[in-house]
Amino acid sequence: MHQVIQATALLTINASAAGWIISFSPVFTVILSVFFLHEKMTLLKASGMIVAIIGVLLVTTATNQQSFQPSINVGYLLMILSTLNWAIYSVLLKRLHIQLPSLVVTFYMCLIGFTLTTPFLVRNKGWEMIPFLTSVEWAHLLFLGVFVSGVAYWYWAKALEVLEASQVSVFLYLEPLATLITAILLLQEKIIPVSILGGIIIIMGVILVNGRFLTFLSYLPWRNKNL
Repeated sequence: MHQVIQATALLTINASAAGWIISFSPVFTVILSVFFLHEKMTLLKASGMIVAIIGVLLVTTATNQQSFQPSINVGYLLMILSTLNWAIYSVLLKRLHIQLPSLVVTFYMCLIGFTLTTPFLVRNKGWEMIPFLTSVEWAHLLFLGVFVSGVAYWYWAKALEVLEASQVSVFLYLEPLATLITAILLLQEKIIPVSILGGIIIIMGVILVNGRFLTFLSYLPWRNKNL
């Protein structure tokens, strides 16, 4: 479901905007951790959530460059739902304490996903399009299958073995930057100031939610010089 929702969302919104919204996932991770991992909700976390939501609203205005009214686009809603789905995945993987190597867990996940999506492939006669795929499209599919849906999930599961779910989710801060750079280089997407501003606000809000504000400040160049 996560893959289907995200792929569907990317049909209607820019990849760079999707990258910013994905960074909202740690907020959902904290909310779920309060209910299922019995973590406390503090004023700082609540403030960070509000800031992050404001950032998401700004990102959705990127298509309305002449106004600051959020765009009503199902793609944005699906991408936000995708971030919630990812947060559920992270919390469950940490909560269940599955006594199997992360590579084996990833294998079973992919196997179940393959089993559940095959009926839709058969129903829609998806194999009829296989002969028309170009070598470039095959290369893209192999990269998505091997590295994105395989290696990346495996490494994420390995990280959850040694770190808390909220700590691992912090690394999603890097995804918007990587997505923006890749979208500019490969998709020739334009840099939209409103989208970048909203993305920065999302990241700052997520930093507050995870209680990482002081840690973030300690990594700033001028703070290191003073130290």
